[in-house]
Amino acid sequence: MSKDYRTREGSITAVDTRTALTTLASATAESPSNVPVPRGRSKLHSVIVVIGPDFAATGSASFFVRLEGDGLADSPQFIAVGAVGNDIATGTRAHFLAKQILLDVDVVPGNTIAVSAEMAGADIGTVAVGVTLVFE
Repeated sequence: MSKDYRTREGSITAVDTRTALTTLASATAESPSNVPVPRGRSKLHSVIVVIGPDFAATGSASFFVRLEGDGLADSPQFIAVGAVGNDIATGTRAHFLAKQILLDVDVVPGNTIAVSAEMAGADIGTVAVGVTLVFE
C-alpha cells in the first residue's frame, strides 16, 4: 500500500522553546496549522526531518520533534532528530541532508497532529526545520 506524506516547516529562534511548525512554504495560506491524519491510515510509519542552522553563535545544540494531539492514540511523542556544534560564529558552513526516522505510532484518522520542534543546549541562532509525517 502506498504511503501518505504531510509536511510542515518553521524556524526555531530560541533555545528550550517549543516552536510550532505550522507553515508549508508557498502553500502556507492553504494549509491548516495542524496535520490531519489521512482517512484509512492507522500508523505513523516515520518522520523525515531536515534542519538548517544559521550558526549565528558558537556552541552545541540538539534538536527534537514533538508530536501531540488527538490524531495520536498516545500523545505526546518526542523524537530526538539531531545535534550540531560549531566554534566559529557566522563563519560555519554545513550541509544537512534530510533523514528518515522510523516509528510505529498508532494514529486516529480524521483527527489532527500538532508538529513542533525544539532546540536544547546552546542557542546557536535561527534554525530552519522541516518535518514530514509518513502515514501508512
